[in-house]
Amino acid sequence: MSWYKIQDQMITELNSSVFSSDPLNKTIDQMDRIDVYNKNYIMELKNREFLPERYNGSFIEKIKYDYLVKNCGDKIPGYVCRFKDGSYWAWNLKKVSEPGWRVQMLPKNSHFGDKTKVPKDVGDLTLENGVKLI
Repeated sequence: MSWYKIQDQMITELNSSVFSSDPLNKTIDQMDRIDVYNKNYIMELKNREFLPERYNGSFIEKIKYDYLVKNCGDKIPGYVCRFKDGSYWAWNLKKVSEPGWRVQMLPKNSHFGDKTKVPKDVGDLTLENGVKLI
């Protein structure tokens, strides 16, 4: 399934069970570092093909973390992951401590065809610091 269909499915699931009173809207620019927004949040959405317990949560690229935190204005910068078991976990990036950054080889662009591995600065977001939404 394409990333766009997965993203649409995630938005539908989140809006029907968590954000029904303030629905998430997709950003217009597909290359924007923000995937969705509503009155209270700006968020990055990720679909992870593993269980949340495998890594005790997920990770975030530093460039995305920095962008969300610095450009949220009066909104909450959020990072939401859907995992293989169908669960959704969210992190309020203003409430979690800044992750310890490390370099990891990751695909240059996982959703748009360039799987060339490049070094990226990433940090861990643990389940203890997140909230299970679904």
